[in-house]
Amino acid sequence: MIRSLGIDHALVCVNDIVAVRDSYLRLGFLSRGFSQHPWGTSTTVLIFRDQLFEIVGIGDPALLDGHEAGGFRFGRHVEAHLAQREGVCLTALNSADAAADAEALGRRGVTVTGTIDFGRAVTRSDGTPDRTRTQLKILANDRHPRLSLFACQQFRRDLIEYPEWMDHPNGVTGIAGLTVVADPEDTAAVVDWFERIHAAKAERLDPRTLRIATARGGWTVTDRAGFIARHGTIPNMLADATLPSVAAIDLMTARPADVAEKAAAAGLEAHWIDDALVLPQADRLGGVVLRFGRFGT
Repeated sequence: MIRSLGIDHALVCVNDIVAVRDSYLRLGFLSRGFSQHPWGTSTTVLIFRDQLFEIVGIGDPALLDGHEAGGFRFGRHVEAHLAQREGVCLTALNSADAAADAEALGRRGVTVTGTIDFGRAVTRSDGTPDRTRTQLKILANDRHPRLSLFACQQFRRDLIEYPEWMDHPNGVTGIAGLTVVADPEDTAAVVDWFERIHAAKAERLDPRTLRIATARGGWTVTDRAGFIARHGTIPNMLADATLPSVAAIDLMTARPADVAEKAAAAGLEAHWIDDALVLPQADRLGGVVLRFGRFGT
């Protein structure tokens, strides 16, 4: 059951969507293939129950101005951030009722930038044609654009969650959380943004790190030194990046050792921090560090 405004999926923006998807396939994920948004971005997804892991690139530049919402152009947003570097440029939040969530966010002082309604033609496993229907409430963060969000209501989740594509060989069942790296002077504003979005108070984990719980998963906000303490390293492409931004994704699996074996076979660096497996080669993973562990499984 969808609980509104939990983490649905991060959009990992990449230059070579085929190569990055191949890295994830070699780590033991399943993926149906590629499709395209009506605003010109290409997409491939890893499917979980009530969550996705989405990898996006530029598919058709001629469509990037489409589906404008309150001045926000989804395709141009991806393009602009991809011009800087790969990585997460937007994050989707679950919504069972996007209109009601928008009203609730307004009462908490969060402005909805605009609304996008769209659908895509799909083919069911049995060959039957059908069509998805989705509504997005855009929550643009002008001060920290890479922390922009959108509430995502999928009216036809049955056309997204194909059971045969959700049983990943590596045992991953979903996203446990996202880690944001922020300079100390930005931390208060970042935490306030997430607290208002989720109507939750931040919990301090250590002097450098705070966590904000959502209806599904959570946000961890830390600085560069705090990130290194939790992940063992910070890749140069993230250490030198314009902050704040999502730098790591926590993925739930009861079998992180299986992921370690697949990473070794794929030639991907991996190391253990406590009981979590960390894959730090952001240049091969779409501009993010991955952390695999039980995380409540």
